[in-house]
Amino acid sequence: IPIVIGLFLITATTLILAIFIWIKNSSSRAALYLAICISATAIYSFGYGMELLSNTLKDAMFWVRFQHLGIDIIAPSWLLFALATTGFEKQITRKWIIILSIIPLGLFLSAQTLGWLNLFHQNPRMDISGAFPIFTYDRNLFNYISAAYYSVCLLISTSLFALMLFRSSKAARRQAMVYLLGSIPPWIGLVAYSLGSVYDSTPFTLGIGGIILAIGFVQLRILDILPLARDIVFEKLSTGVMIIDTDYRIMDYNPALEKVFPHLNLNVKNQSVFDVFSDYPTLLKTIRDHNEERIEMMIENNGSPTYYRTSFNAMHNRRGKQIGFIISYYEFTNEKHLVEKLEKLAALDGLTGVYNRPYFDQYATKEINRINRYGGVISMIYLDIDRFKTINDTYGHPAGDLVLTKVAEALSNNIRESDVLARFGGEEFVILLPHTDVLAARALGERLRYALENMNLVFDGQDIPVRASFGITGFTAGNKLGLETIYRLADQAMYHAKEQGGNRVCLCLHTDSNEPVYID
Repeated sequence: IPIVIGLFLITATTLILAIFIWIKNSSSRAALYLAICISATAIYSFGYGMELLSNTLKDAMFWVRFQHLGIDIIAPSWLLFALATTGFEKQITRKWIIILSIIPLGLFLSAQTLGWLNLFHQNPRMDISGAFPIFTYDRNLFNYISAAYYSVCLLISTSLFALMLFRSSKAARRQAMVYLLGSIPPWIGLVAYSLGSVYDSTPFTLGIGGIILAIGFVQLRILDILPLARDIVFEKLSTGVMIIDTDYRIMDYNPALEKVFPHLNLNVKNQSVFDVFSDYPTLLKTIRDHNEERIEMMIENNGSPTYYRTSFNAMHNRRGKQIGFIISYYEFTNEKHLVEKLEKLAALDGLTGVYNRPYFDQYATKEINRINRYGGVISMIYLDIDRFKTINDTYGHPAGDLVLTKVAEALSNNIRESDVLARFGGEEFVILLPHTDVLAARALGERLRYALENMNLVFDGQDIPVRASFGITGFTAGNKLGLETIYRLADQAMYHAKEQGGNRVCLCLHTDSNEPVYID
């Protein structure tokens, strides 16, 4: 009677525990597997208690068949729970669940033949040699398969919990210890059963293991925080996240990080981040320096650049002790391309499509500073369309806009990619020529003047002649000239060309006396 009372207490406790776990964590797969395992234990212990109360073979066989509704589910559900809580949940696919269920299903069906074929329980009978009748039978191949399957599942589960204890950071080791402690009672029950004990202690030992996990659940919130947070936040987060401990070992990462670093796999866990990411010096420098400022990284995947904002933050427990670091990778490739596109649009002249003056000023300043520091030569062409006001007055402003557009197009087609063309406003254009001396710039000016002079421009059935005056200047690092001085010299050369009748190229050079020298 005390044994039966104990079995019914185990039944009630585990059943309540299973319901509680499922209600509190209905979205967690780990909670589902544990709730199924504990519910199966409740069925097992209740059926075994009723079996012990049976006085006839018929009643005993009914409750033995009933027990197998739970017995054959315990081992696979325990293994699934272990996989889900030790970082291998991604390996739990429908295919593997089906494979894992083949042996339990066969054992269950063989057990249901009790009272008929007796495949699982050969020679069933009631042993009346003791104080009260006990159901007994002869063991056979099915019993050994059941014991082996149960042992393998329990061995793998215990090994996973031990591995988790080894790999875990200090903050998670208590959880791993609870898992390991909960695995010990089922092993005791298995050993006692294998030694041929009169009574089956497995329902008790499984129930005790479930109660230990329940304590861990209530006190450490194992199921509430780790699996649930993993399922809802960590695993489904679009931002790549990696967790490392204070020894810089990789503790975990989410699927989004595999898109950032395709070479990642389960084998990198517990390895040094400096070994796994040796090809990413910028990242490693951030980790070494504990730099919590957000940095931008460009990573090439399949030959195309992808841009990430990377942040590095320390993790602390409730007592303020540092327990590790979180590194996140937020992809902003589309945003970066959009910003670059907007910046380019902001740098372009709306009518002609060439650069505008603000961009040109910024670019030219950088080039001049570079030459003044490192040496080199640079030239500038400043041109103004001759008699542009007459074109507007004679043919209308739409014709003037067409002239500006066609001039910009002709200039763009006759300069190098390294040259920078901008519209300065009105009918003025300027070209910066890096690594070009004034003689080469003068030759280019003549080609451009010729191209404009021979441009066939027709508007509303009327030919519009286009001419322009070109002013050219240049300097080397020794001149130490600023941008405004270069503008002034090029502008003076352009006006000198206009004074000579226009449609010509004039060169203006800087002298130590600050008196410009013009060369037609």
